[in-house]
Amino acid sequence: MDQSNSSHSGTTGIMARLRDGATSQVSQQKDTATKGLGSIAQAARQTTQQLREQQHDTIAEYIERAADRLEKFSSDLSSRSVSDLMSDVQRFARRQPALFVGAAFAAGLLGARFLKSSNGSSAGGSTGYDYPTRRDDYARGGV
Repeated sequence: MDQSNSSHSGTTGIMARLRDGATSQVSQQKDTATKGLGSIAQAARQTTQQLREQQHDTIAEYIERAADRLEKFSSDLSSRSVSDLMSDVQRFARRQPALFVGAAFAAGLLGARFLKSSNGSSAGGSTGYDYPTRRDDYARGGV
């Protein structure tokens, strides 16, 4: 019995460390996102000043409202804990499962696209052509 208790407590310890590490990572990403959103709101406000100088008051007003909302969202996000955010996501997933799955799928596609584009640019660029790698592929004229 002692062996099963020790393996259970070892598994619990590993899970707790994984959970703490994931929480720390999400918290860091949340902080990075809120700083980025604040920067975007500030840039939008600078744009509105330029638009007003050029007598584009209506467009400047729309951008100002968007910057206000973005700033409020950033402030709300920074004041919430990771566990609160996770609870909100879980509640949303339970209320709107189809929308949640669709949003997760779209986020995955965007993330993959971002990773693919950043990987291609760091490797000196990609030509977009898959070169044949085997001898019989050359005989057929490509992959």
